Amino acid sequence: MVNNQSKYAMHPRNILRVPPDYTKLAIKHKDFRQVCELELTGKVSINFRNEKTLRELTKMLLKEYFELNVDFAPGSLVPTLALRLNYILWLEDMLEPLNLENVRGIDIGCGSSCIYSLLGAKKNGWNMLALESKQQNIVYARQNVKRNNLEDRIEVYAQPDKSSIFKSYFESEKLEKEFHFCLCNPPFFDSNSPNPFGGNTRNPQRRPAPNNVRTGSAEELTCEGGEVQFVQRIIEESRLNQQRVLIFTSMLGVKANVPKILDYLKERQINNVTTTEFHQGHTTRWAVAWSYQKAPLSPGTQCN
Repeated sequence: MVNNQSKYAMHPRNILRVPPDYTKLAIKHKDFRQVCELELTGKVSINFRNEKTLRELTKMLLKEYFELNVDFAPGSLVPTLALRLNYILWLEDMLEPLNLENVRGIDIGCGSSCIYSLLGAKKNGWNMLALESKQQNIVYARQNVKRNNLEDRIEVYAQPDKSSIFKSYFESEKLEKEFHFCLCNPPFFDSNSPNPFGGNTRNPQRRPAPNNVRTGSAEELTCEGGEVQFVQRIIEESRLNQQRVLIFTSMLGVKANVPKILDYLKERQINNVTTTEFHQGHTTRWAVAWSYQKAPLSPGTQCN
C-alpha cells in the first residue's frame, strides 16, 4: 500500500525533495534574508503568499543549487523551481534510453526567467531554443542567458506571430535543425471566460489549496480556449513538423484536461503517447508526451 506521503512526493532525483534549510540559507543569502520572517524559536519561515518573497526565494534556490543568477521582469510569472525540476527530470528519463549526444530542445514560451532553458543548459549541457512573444520577457530572458554565460547554449527567439508555435522559427531557420524534444508550460486560463482567474480547478476536500500566491501577467496566464486549445495548437503544428522534433511534450494544470488531450491525439491517430504527474507540496501538475517515431516512448520515472 502506498501511503499518502510517498504518493505525492517529488521526482526521486529532485534536489528539493528534501526541504531546504531556510534558516541556513537566510544566513548565507542577504537578499533572501531580507524577505524572511523570524519565528520565536529562532527559525526562519517563508510567506509563500507574498510575491516579492517568492521572487527572492526562487532566485536564491537557483543560485544555491545551480549557480544561476536570474532576474524576473516586473509582474511576470515567478516559476516554482521544484515543479520545473520535475519536468526537466522527466525529460531526462525519456531521453536517457536514446543515448543522444548534443541534445537540442525547444522551450515554448520561455517567459522572462527562461528557467527551463537555463536549467537544461546548465544542468545537462542541452542546447535550447527559447521561444517567446512578449517583448519585456524577451529582454529579460536574453539578459538572464547572457548573465550566466550561456549564449553558446541558448537562443532566445522573438516570436513575431503569437498564434504560431514552431512555424515562424522553422520558416526563418535555413539549416533545418532537428530537435529532440519540446516542452511547454501553457497559459492556464481561458481568456474568453467572464472571470478567467475565478474558477476553482480542484476539489478542496481532496486537494488542499496551494501555498503559493499566483504570479504572472494576463498574457502569460491566459489565452483563447485556455491550456486545452493551446496544447491542441502544438499538436496541430507537430503534425506538420513530425521530423523536426523527436518528442513533443506539454504540461497541463487541470487533471480533467488530460483525457481531452489524449482524445484529441487519438482522433488524429497519434498513438505513441505517454503521461505523467508532477507532485510538489500541495500542487500537482500533469504532462503528456507524444512522438511520431516507431520506438515507444519511455514513461520515465514517476514522481512518487
